[in-house]
Amino acid sequence: MRIYVDGGTHKSRICVVDQSNNFENVKTRKGNPTNNELEYLALLYALSYIHTAKIHARQIIILTDSKLMANQMNDKWRITNEKLAKLNGKCKRMMLPNIRIKWISRKRNKAGFILDKMKQMDYYKARYKKTRSSLNKV
Repeated sequence: MRIYVDGGTHKSRICVVDQSNNFENVKTRKGNPTNNELEYLALLYALSYIHTAKIHARQIIILTDSKLMANQMNDKWRITNEKLAKLNGKCKRMMLPNIRIKWISRKRNKAGFILDKMKQMDYYKARYKKTRSSLNKV
């Protein structure tokens, strides 16, 4: 089973995609989290989803385009940021023996694709509003 995760700073969104169970969810986080914090929050949400949906698979691979988060979760890179260390600890406590974190390229990340499309839609909505308001002034 493969679950895709991504976090993006545009509107502080995180996304989790599980195609096996037709699950796609985007959430907006409050505050002003960094991109790396959002990547960890997306992972945390995916792990919560696995636990609450009671997903039982022999192997679950969580795919991310964040090299930082993947390497920190796999103990290959050290963590120097206090907030990321806390998020890493929360995620590690939720890990199960059958869950692995794996890095993939951005173009292969289905969660990243959804966030990119939402960003494009936001751009066109804003552009449309701007065009309408300027037409109303004429």
